[in-house]
Amino acid sequence: MPAGLTIRDCAAGSDTLLALCRDFESGRLAHATLLSGESGTGKRTLAHLLAQGLLCAGDGPKPCGSCRECRRYAARTHPDALFPAPAPREKTIKVDALREMIDALSRHSLEGGTRVIVIENAERMTPQAQNCLLKTLEEAEAGTYFFLTADAETAILPTIRSRCRCVRMQPWPEKRIEQALIKRGIPSDRARTLARYCEGSLGRAIAMHEDESYWQARDLVRRTFLSVQKTSDIAAAAVLLKDQKDNGDRLLDILEQEIRALMHSKMTNEADTADDFPVHFSGASVRDLRKILECLLTARRQKAANVGWAALSEGLMQTIAEEASKWQQ
Repeated sequence: MPAGLTIRDCAAGSDTLLALCRDFESGRLAHATLLSGESGTGKRTLAHLLAQGLLCAGDGPKPCGSCRECRRYAARTHPDALFPAPAPREKTIKVDALREMIDALSRHSLEGGTRVIVIENAERMTPQAQNCLLKTLEEAEAGTYFFLTADAETAILPTIRSRCRCVRMQPWPEKRIEQALIKRGIPSDRARTLARYCEGSLGRAIAMHEDESYWQARDLVRRTFLSVQKTSDIAAAAVLLKDQKDNGDRLLDILEQEIRALMHSKMTNEADTADDFPVHFSGASVRDLRKILECLLTARRQKAANVGWAALSEGLMQTIAEEASKWQQ
């Protein structure tokens, strides 16, 4: 779980999540909760915070993160916390994992009576495993809480969904992600950049921050595609890109992120975003930037059709250079 986040942090800005938070705080949490949403929207973090909070023995807001129960939960050694998951080298959660869970639940709780079960990526459960879980949900004892996460709620059997409180996690607003990243100790300039490009996913933002290859690829995009101002600039940029065939998809993805971010800044008059771009882009209109996106789509199709990387990347830079010459007239 990301350090420093609380249940209230995860719930901020969403009436549905705030209601879930209030029910947790008042002891009225449903016995089964299904958190769904795109990867990185915080469903896994929230599921574990809720489960840990139910076992927490500390004073004040729960989970405290420092009591014995919280530490054991964080280390996945708490005897009353179960985590059914795929077996080693398996991609699906098979029925045997659920049977082991049922066997554990048949015994008395070892600590205080409350037990929690967290099933990440619940859509990976086989149909047999889901049916096994259904029977357990129907017969669950008081004090036993289930937390399921899934990218898509519809991947879970309707009979299971009907026995869960279903909560859809939404992409986080940029400002909220920026604040959460700063709270983690990430410098404000980088936090602002991450929030802009992570598509509402705090998890993705953290992964991007920790992935040095992402920053190297972003720097390369800026020194090539975003630096050409005239056709005579293309040769030098092409030298930097010539060995990047295997990294081509990522470079095109980053270029698209950059162009869309600049379009957004121009449509919303966000000067700080526009100021982060090479100065020669200041004269580009939203319509001009759409032309580049259209050419980028063509480049993707060419790549899928096995057109050589050098040809498609130079062709894309040619288009950018031709458009840039118009902006600067």
